[in-house]
Amino acid sequence: MKKPVFLVLAVAVVTFIGCFSCNSGGKDLQAVIPNGIKLSVEPGEHWMGKMKVFIFSINNAPQMAAWIENANGDYISTITVTDRSAKKNWRSAPKEGRPEALPVWNHKTQDNAAQVDSVSAATSKGAVDVQMDNGSLMDGQEYNVYLEINHSYDYNDTWTEGNSGVNGQPSLIYHAKFTMGKFGRIELTPIGHGSVDGSDGTIVNGLDGFTTALTMIKDAYIENP
Repeated sequence: MKKPVFLVLAVAVVTFIGCFSCNSGGKDLQAVIPNGIKLSVEPGEHWMGKMKVFIFSINNAPQMAAWIENANGDYISTITVTDRSAKKNWRSAPKEGRPEALPVWNHKTQDNAAQVDSVSAATSKGAVDVQMDNGSLMDGQEYNVYLEINHSYDYNDTWTEGNSGVNGQPSLIYHAKFTMGKFGRIELTPIGHGSVDGSDGTIVNGLDGFTTALTMIKDAYIENP
């Protein structure tokens, strides 16, 4: 029997240097599905990155999306996504935007714009609450939750300005598998990355070459609230 799934997203961010950047203030980001799932993401050492705007060096929080798929890998729904990625509202970006920011999530949701917009998290000085009904998860069924996260201009020795455009280190993909109604706390672990140029939605397995991007997140997990 299907049960309705309600999503409440709480995100706390602090604006920095006018409207050009945001700061999480060290607080966890939480997305709660009251009938049994809570996704928590705790910022790590490199949660805040640096970007250039004219002559200024500005702190910026990462782009992030989390979504659920069934056991066959079919997309079900987005749990949360940063507002800029959802609305393609980029600053200091090339004319084509930033398809490389969250390429896996972008390709999964290209035909789900209305549903995605309803769960996007706009930057705010306080908490943001979004509620939705996706009615898609069934007790006893296996599902996958994925989290994709990325900083622009996040260069290192492997992904340089010369070979990765504005991206630097590509989007990291975190994953956990769960059975609806039959789990406690499950950690999301990094398993690979997205396309460095955003040209496809393939997850590339492995973490070779990553440095600071691995410390954007300190901890990420799902649990029964």
